[in-house]
This record gives sequence, structure tokens and C-alpha cells, in this order.
Amino acid sequence: MKKVVIAGGSGFLGQALTKFFLKENIHVVILSRKNKQSLAGETYVKWDGKNLSDWCEHLDGSDTLINLVGRSVDCRYTKKNRELILNSRIDSTKALGKALNLINHPPKVWLNASTATIYKDLRGDKPPHDEESMGNAEGFSEDVGRAWEKAFFTSGPENIRKVAMRISFVLGKEDGAFPVLKKFTQFGLGGAQGPGSQWMSWLHIDDWIGIVCFLIKNNSISGPVNVTSPNPVKNAEFMKEMRKIFAPFNFGLPAPSLAVHAGAFFLGTAPELVLKSRKVVSKVLKDNGHRFLFSDLVSALNNLSTKNK
Repeated sequence: MKKVVIAGGSGFLGQALTKFFLKENIHVVILSRKNKQSLAGETYVKWDGKNLSDWCEHLDGSDTLINLVGRSVDCRYTKKNRELILNSRIDSTKALGKALNLINHPPKVWLNASTATIYKDLRGDKPPHDEESMGNAEGFSEDVGRAWEKAFFTSGPENIRKVAMRISFVLGKEDGAFPVLKKFTQFGLGGAQGPGSQWMSWLHIDDWIGIVCFLIKNNSISGPVNVTSPNPVKNAEFMKEMRKIFAPFNFGLPAPSLAVHAGAFFLGTAPELVLKSRKVVSKVLKDNGHRFLFSDLVSALNNLSTKNK
């Protein structure tokens, strides 16, 4: 692999991939709405995520296309924000598909972000969802996920291998939600959130990179793939392990559901991001022999507590 194009590559997940690919001497082109300058050898190309222009030329001759474009869901679900969340995903995916139809040498594989939230809320000890489960959960985020995948699988040439990455909660030291949770825990606010019985499907940032590389190399994999660790945990257990590492005296005040709703209002976010129960694993990755670097939460958190010190 010599050239990768990452649409929306200036975000948390895209930057992690970019750093890895550059170390492997792979040319990285990032399609971004912002004017940015290269810091480590990557190429930034301006686009609006909707209309075709000169950016299409950078897809020609690339080996892999990765689309991570999407307005953050960490916001209040107002009418305007709902439109931005949906349209940013659909418009960018369709634009990429149109561009791929026009170029002479399209990439062999197209990985498109999706969400693991399309599966129904699971509580208790019921078996986790996998790729064979119905993605028929009700709700705004769930509707967005289905519309996103529909746009993806109906766009672009038919001979391009397509993988919809149903991404779970990714834990990274430098960015994402983990640093925020770490600070809360350090300040004594690391108790269970809501009932604490809701499941959390999570993934270490290094395994995010590993799975993407695995999907690129494995030509037999196409369709939806759950990008998550094989061991989801309940929220109370997740926060307990956080306290062991980051909390003073292992103390953490809990946040009842009412407090989560109130906090979400003042922080300008959606309470469902914390309160929904997501219990998801990947049968596809397991059946194809993928090996995780951090398959259990304790090893993942311990690594994040010492990484880059």
C-alpha cells in the first residue's frame, strides 16, 4: 500500500491512522474542510464534503479510501444539529461515491465509518449483538446510522470492496472522550453513571488502528463490521477500573440518571451517549482470526495511564 486518502482525517481517529501510516512510509491525503498545513508529511486537501472539485483527482491511483466524515454527536439534538449530523454523513459519502465513478483508477477498498448504536439496547446478561443481529434500534442516532450505511452501499462503483465500520467507544490518551472521563475521575466524580448497569462497548486506540489495517489487507471481508473489543463491560465496572487507576483514594461520586440529564443539558450534549446500553462484539473479526492488543479493559486502561509518559 502506497497511498491512502482519509476524508475527515483531521479528527481523533483520522489523526491516529495518519501517524501510523506515515511511520509505514505510506502517503496520506487528508480531505478536510479546514485549511491546514502538513506537520509530518501528510497532504491536506480542501473540500466542502459535498461538491465535486479538484479534490477528486487525489482519489485517482490511491490504494485505500477511508471516510470518517461526520458532525460530532456530542451535542444537543436540536433540529439544526440533527440536520448537520445527518447531512454531513450522507452528503460526504455520496460525494465520494460520485468521485469514484469518475476517476480512472479508483482504490480497491473503501472503508466508511458507521456506528454500533444501530443495535437495540441490551440489559442484563443477554448475549451481545454481532454483525448477524438486526440493526433495527429506534431513535435518531440509529436512524442516522442506517441512512449512512444505505448511502454508502449504494454509492460508487460496484467492483470496490466496501466495509461499513460500526465503531464503538474508542479510548485514546490524547483525544476523544477518555481524557474527559479521566479528569472527572481524578476530581472525585468517577462513580457509576446513571444506573451503572448499562453496557459499554469500547476499543483501545491501538486496536482501532490494528482493525483498520486488518480490514484493508483482508480481501475476503466486506459489508458491516463491528469495530469493538471482544469484552464489553457494564458502566459501573468501567468506572470502577477508572477509579482504581486515576481516582484519589479510589473515591468517586456516582451520577444518577437525573444528574446525567441535568449535566448533559448544561454541557450541551445528549444524555443517551452515557445512558444507552451498548453490548456489541464482532463475529467477523473473530471468525477471520483478528487478534487484539488489548482485549480486556484493565490492560487497556493500564496502557493508557502510562503511554507516552
